[in-house]
Amino acid sequence: MKKIISLALCLVMLFCTVAMVSCSDDEGTEYVAVDATDLIKEDFGIAVKKGDTATLEAVNAVVDAWVKDGTMTKYIDYYTQLADYEAGVEGVSAPVAGDLAVSWDFGSATEVITVYTESGFAPFEFMSGEKVIGVDIAIMSQVAKNMGKKLEVKDVAFDTIPTMVSSASGTAVGAAGLTITDERKDTVDFSNIYFSSTLVVVSAKDKSISSVKDLAGLKVGVQQGTSGDLIISAAAKDAGYSYDVEDDDGNVTTVVVKAPGAEVKQYQQYALAFSDLKNGRIDAILMDKLPAQTMLSVAE
Repeated sequence: MKKIISLALCLVMLFCTVAMVSCSDDEGTEYVAVDATDLIKEDFGIAVKKGDTATLEAVNAVVDAWVKDGTMTKYIDYYTQLADYEAGVEGVSAPVAGDLAVSWDFGSATEVITVYTESGFAPFEFMSGEKVIGVDIAIMSQVAKNMGKKLEVKDVAFDTIPTMVSSASGTAVGAAGLTITDERKDTVDFSNIYFSSTLVVVSAKDKSISSVKDLAGLKVGVQQGTSGDLIISAAAKDAGYSYDVEDDDGNVTTVVVKAPGAEVKQYQQYALAFSDLKNGRIDAILMDKLPAQTMLSVAE
């Protein structure tokens, strides 16, 4: 699992530790999400069945347009606020959609695009009543409408999504805040990037965990199959987790991150990991930044 970015960006991230949203539990313990300073950003894409160029082009058309004109940011802001509002976060009001479409009429369409997702990843996907909504569902709803098809959303275990997309009999995509990786590219094709995320460490504030290497010897919660899972599982081994960094002159440096003795505990949902964190069963969670902010806001 390797990515190449500019050395300048890497150095900025290596030396900037950013504490974000925090919350306290009933016993007064404060929890924070802190940027993992020894990792680079992760790029999200929609996973499409290999060889399905028509669907891939339709997804890219929506993604590129929304990123270019700011619509993607508006959807992220809207669904972040909506997730907080529906969770009853104090002081958060219902968001106003304004010019954003939040429902789609597929008319009499009979052809289906099946979207495989995992609903515990707000604002990209989360439950509202009995429906899965969020940024990824908005993207694919617009894609389906543009293609004259309708949408069917299936809420599944995160780590099964690429395989389900690949083996589906009809048109299928994976839209679940999926990080674009070389390993996943062996199974599916990816759309253009629509969001870039930083991995963070969620822990009690007094532990001051700000890097993957600080997780050495600790119990670390992850969602199974996510980038956090792959990274800490590799970092806990002798060889460590590695990625390549390219500078402006084309010189490539391999960065190795190690966390010897880290004990990885996998969960199907981050909410379960956070419950174990508060109950002292694990020491930290390694996860994406935006969902971590939402998780801690809801827990306040």
